Amino acid sequence: MPSSVAAGLAEAEGWSPDEVEAYCARCGASAGPGSTDAGGCVFCRGKPVAWDTTVRLSGYVAPMDGWIKAMKFGRRWSWGPHLGRRLAERVEIPDDGKPVVVCPVPMPWRRRWGRGFNQSALMAEALAAARGWPCVELLRRTRHTPPQTAVPASRRSANIRGSFAVRPIDVTGCRVLLVDDVKTTGATLHACARLLKQAGADEVRVAVAAVADPKDRNFKAL
Repeated sequence: MPSSVAAGLAEAEGWSPDEVEAYCARCGASAGPGSTDAGGCVFCRGKPVAWDTTVRLSGYVAPMDGWIKAMKFGRRWSWGPHLGRRLAERVEIPDDGKPVVVCPVPMPWRRRWGRGFNQSALMAEALAAARGWPCVELLRRTRHTPPQTAVPASRRSANIRGSFAVRPIDVTGCRVLLVDDVKTTGATLHACARLLKQAGADEVRVAVAAVADPKDRNFKAL
């Protein structure tokens, strides 16, 4: 399916990305007007978050959930570039001269081989190209792990612990835009962002197509 078809389907659905006021800029969870502040929202306030800000296109609801499933499990890879370009329209970066690097969340090689692509990388490449930023795979997987969707939410941090490493690339002083398709518990993003900060990144911002809200009935199934 060409990327233009994905764009046409999205337009036909009458879909548009969420406004920034519709979600928490710290964790990405859906939030009503006035329910968030600099400390986050009811879901993340007082809890550690390894990254600095979050931008999303949508909650994990229709029609976004169907597009992501089609991309990941139906081989409709062209949704990746389309969603990446839409994210590029939503990302706001201060014009302060700090270098920006776009980095996808890595996928275990067995899963990537079986699927034929890493959807996060497709999104990151399109986002980076649209904004004129470099897209660099700063992270790598060090071991195979079960998909996070196959692991209870309470055990997801343990499931991916020690499964990522930073490549020998200097990111000192950089602003890294970490791209993934869906944020659920945030365990994967937390592990990746923490490593990037330890490697010298001045700031890590998360950009995702969708966020599964903790109050939603699908949260435990993702």
